[in-house]
Amino acid sequence: MRNVPISKPSTPAAAAKPCMRLLMSALALLLCLTAIACRKTSPQQGAGMSMPPLEVSAVKVVPRDLPLVLDYLGQTEGSRVIEVRARVEGVLQKMDFVEGKQVRAGEPLFKIDPKPFETALENARAQYAQEEARLENARRNLARLKPLAEQNAVSQKDLDDALAAETTAAAALRSARAKITDAEINLGYTAIRAPISGIVSRALKNEGSLVTPGPEGLLTTVSQLEPMYVNFSISEGEMIRYWDEAKKGTLRFPPGGNFEVELKFSDGSSWPLKGRINFSSPFYNKETGTMSARAVVGNRDNKMLPGLYVRVLLKGAVRPGALLVPQRAVMQGQKGKFVFVVAADGKAEMRNVEVGDWSGDSWTVASGLKPGEVVVVDGAMKIQNGMQVKAVVATAGK
Repeated sequence: MRNVPISKPSTPAAAAKPCMRLLMSALALLLCLTAIACRKTSPQQGAGMSMPPLEVSAVKVVPRDLPLVLDYLGQTEGSRVIEVRARVEGVLQKMDFVEGKQVRAGEPLFKIDPKPFETALENARAQYAQEEARLENARRNLARLKPLAEQNAVSQKDLDDALAAETTAAAALRSARAKITDAEINLGYTAIRAPISGIVSRALKNEGSLVTPGPEGLLTTVSQLEPMYVNFSISEGEMIRYWDEAKKGTLRFPPGGNFEVELKFSDGSSWPLKGRINFSSPFYNKETGTMSARAVVGNRDNKMLPGLYVRVLLKGAVRPGALLVPQRAVMQGQKGKFVFVVAADGKAEMRNVEVGDWSGDSWTVASGLKPGEVVVVDGAMKIQNGMQVKAVVATAGK
């Protein structure tokens, strides 16, 4: 009987050795491939290491005198607005005008029943005739007594009474004359006429109404429309700012404050006639914090009516040596508005700026820029502070 060798069972460590060798071979192959890939740099990656500067459009800031237009909201008003009132008491007999139409000075508007006033005038004239007769009689008596008094034929008292009677009669005659004048004036007031030429408003009393002088006697108004007034207001803060800028020399007003006034309507159209300021209040309104002003403009053919809201443009002020940058060059950051300035070495520098008024599609820069500096206009969103850029430069405001 042969001895058959019996094999020993394999251990776990022995079984794992072939697996470890395979794993190590795979890792070595992966490292080799990675090294080869790293040595083979793509053309795009190589170009990224030496990209040219970003090209941006920019403007060169050049100081220039900038006309400043002050813009306010105003309302038109007749240059003269006259209230037509009853000056005597009576019954309104007739209305002689078309409401809302043009009237000329002296044209009849209303008629108050004149009969009571005609009667009063006749009474005054009759009273005058009586007083005139009394004065004539007193003068005749005095003329008779004077020669007798010289001959001592009458007493001094009789002469004094005659002199007093003549003086009293003369005074009474003057009073009667005044009553005639008063009655004639009152009779004239029964015909109510247009005090000025203009547009007459609606009638506030109807025919047959009893009208009286005083607050209740308003019948209508007449507005003179040539020339036309335009009222507007300037805020206290704005006036203080303008005065401060004028002191600093950053704002120059026209000589004597002679602004040219232009009016614009809600549809954007302009009134063809220019105007001027003819009044500015020396006081502020404590309730509104504004100072009132008024412009006067021509109104040919009365085409512009009272009560119309218009834009009042005041021209003539100038900002000397103003710096302008396009609106799209100015960006908003956490610390306020800023721009990118291209330095002499071609690097972009973030610069905080303080802007002022609008001028077309540009800002005026109050601080933060110097004349001659180059400001990025287009492409600013793509650059960062200190980044190298290539600026294509134009001149601001040209």
